[in-house]
Amino acid sequence: DQLTSSMGFSLLRAQKGLLNGGGTAEGAVEWLLAHQDDADIDDPVKFVPAVARSYKCNECGKIFSSLANLELHASKTGHSDFEESTEAVKPLSPEEKAAKVAEIKTLLAAKRAEREEMEKVDNVAREKQRRFMGKEMAKTREEMEIEKRKRDALMRKREKEAARKERERIRAELAKDKAERAANKGKLGSRLGVDGYNPSAIQYSVGPDGKPLQEAADEKSPKVQKVDNRSTGVKVDECIKKISAYRAGGDGGKCLKILLAYVKNVAEKDEEKFKTINMQNKVYIGKVKPFLGAKALLLAVGFSPTDGNDALILSPDASKDVLSETKAKLEAALAAY
Repeated sequence: DQLTSSMGFSLLRAQKGLLNGGGTAEGAVEWLLAHQDDADIDDPVKFVPAVARSYKCNECGKIFSSLANLELHASKTGHSDFEESTEAVKPLSPEEKAAKVAEIKTLLAAKRAEREEMEKVDNVAREKQRRFMGKEMAKTREEMEIEKRKRDALMRKREKEAARKERERIRAELAKDKAERAANKGKLGSRLGVDGYNPSAIQYSVGPDGKPLQEAADEKSPKVQKVDNRSTGVKVDECIKKISAYRAGGDGGKCLKILLAYVKNVAEKDEEKFKTINMQNKVYIGKVKPFLGAKALLLAVGFSPTDGNDALILSPDASKDVLSETKAKLEAALAAY
């Protein structure tokens, strides 16, 4: 009002004077006196839009020179109310720059220490988890082994019980047959059925004196052997079939395994020690002698009893072909057992 009413300047010139004279009446008068003769003095005022020179946080009043600094401030403080500002950020003095660098270094060191501490905690947690899983796996393996041992023990117990019952049954049948032979002068009555001859159990040929008839005959005339009109191969097949019929406790399979060892040795090796089978040792008595067809197979392939009937000796003229064929048949029977 002072410029227009008291000094007589037009409103347009008063506005230009205030804009270019620092906003004071004295400055406006000085500028108008200096530019009153300008050709564009009475042209309309050209308004230039303000240029944003910084960013301002309305929550704390801080000013930031870049958007990156603003985002860093927001992440640290959680502030979210910002606006653009025409106010320029005052350049930092060397001392302020040094202090700012030290502050940033301290912040980075704190962040690094925090990260390392978190890594230590994570490592401890992972190690605890690894040890826990190792203990659980070891515990599971131990429990599985215990269960397996229990199952194996139960299976062995069942097999032993089945073998014991089978032995008792066979002993009872043998005692029954022995009594029948004693009553019938060494003969056992036939048992004919739909399937032909079918004795009540797998039997031995037992004489009135309790000895197998074949052994009794050997004791009386050890050098005389009964002549069988059937071929050796057929006789071997029948012997293997009889032995394979012993299923309880796997006794038949054990007998086949021993017979295979006897026959294989003489079929493949030309050593004298393999040509004699001691009938008094525990292996022969326990795993060969009790089974019908076992000794008959050895006799069929060329073994003969000694004078004392305590060993079997392979005849010098025993056929290698028969021995090889018998070995193959025993291997097949053992695999199928």
